[in-house]
Amino acid sequence: MVPESIYMLKKKYIALFRLSIVIIIIIILFFIPIYTLELKSFSDGDIVFSQKVQPGDKFTLKYTHSVALTPVWEIFIIDKDYQIVLIETDFLDHGAGLPYTTFENEIFTEEEGRFKIKNMHRIMPNPIYYRIGAIRENIFYFKDEEINLSSSVGDNLITIEIGRINIFNYIVGGSM
Repeated sequence: MVPESIYMLKKKYIALFRLSIVIIIIIILFFIPIYTLELKSFSDGDIVFSQKVQPGDKFTLKYTHSVALTPVWEIFIIDKDYQIVLIETDFLDHGAGLPYTTFENEIFTEEEGRFKIKNMHRIMPNPIYYRIGAIRENIFYFKDEEINLSSSVGDNLITIEIGRINIFNYIVGGSM
């Protein structure tokens, strides 16, 4: 037969172990952040797109240039500090309002029938205010997703930003 003091000590350690597990779970759920890429309507805050991101993730914004009437692609990456960084701009033609030169270490090339400015490292403000035109063919690409912003939000201003949320709120769909 086990003496009662050993039984009580064992019960105390089990309770402490369980309490430690609960504390660890609370720390994980409420204090470890999840970062999301969010596109929201500026006027009403409706979420157009929200997806968990990590450093190295890329997204592309495509639109039809208002003067040249040709497509322009802007390619962004999420850096290690969860900032949105413009890394490349592609376009089909030269003209008013289109890129014409490079800065610092950027490279101007012609590849695949496009002019490209590569090796860019332009850190964007958070949020980015981005005007959508119903007739400008604004398209958003992220991984395997493609959203035609022109048809889904029409003539509207959206914000593009990196959000920070805890795991609990991410799971239940809330915000931090």
